[in-house]
Amino acid sequence: MDIAQALQSSGIAPIDAETMLAFILQRDRAYLLAHSHDAIDEAQEMRWRQYVDRRRTGEPVAYVIGQREFYGRVFHVDRRVHIPRPSTENLVSMALDFLSNPKDDVRDLETGIIGTAKVLRDCSAVTTIVDVGTGSGCIAITLALERPDLRVIAIDISSEALEVAKENAKRLGAARVEFLEGDLLSPLADLSDPFLLISNPPYLSDTANLSPEVKDFEPSRSLFAGESGEEILLRLGAECIQSPYCHGMVYECLET
Repeated sequence: MDIAQALQSSGIAPIDAETMLAFILQRDRAYLLAHSHDAIDEAQEMRWRQYVDRRRTGEPVAYVIGQREFYGRVFHVDRRVHIPRPSTENLVSMALDFLSNPKDDVRDLETGIIGTAKVLRDCSAVTTIVDVGTGSGCIAITLALERPDLRVIAIDISSEALEVAKENAKRLGAARVEFLEGDLLSPLADLSDPFLLISNPPYLSDTANLSPEVKDFEPSRSLFAGESGEEILLRLGAECIQSPYCHGMVYECLET
């Protein structure tokens, strides 16, 4: 079997097929087009067929190949964590802008999704970033690498998600990120540093109509937030306002 035959016989979306085969061959998608008649070996073909079978069940490509690019870096992802989206890359850019020029702001991150920034206290005093609901660690690790002058703490209620985040931090050279397990700001009882809160929390209603690709494979705790979809954001906002050390918030949510 050659590259062209593999792609043509896959029965899945061309971009998905190209992404998976390029991953197996450790090449980019442009290589597939330029070398369409190159043969793939037996081991590669077996792996390819396994990947195609998984994708046909609806499993997201990111889980099939075990990675997702985020802000120019490759993060490991699996079913323990939510798959990072482009909207959250835009949220990171928004947080970096906020750190340079703190002000209240609302931005479109993606269709139907907005980022909100709020100044709560003097943000020029901020020395620490706190990422709540870190998942794969993509936000915390990216900010740690983009702003090495700031302390970064990543929190998640899931020990399994934290395992993935720690793996990513080690592999991407962000071992200085501190990981804490717990609910929202509860692990910060001993923190007395002025911090900026950044979060992509669960913000979907429990009755939200999602595609099977999302509903059947991604962890529900990273998606749903009660009947209104606002329960976690409301709790998080209240905790930030009550904390004398939270000087600002940057978070992702649905446009209403």
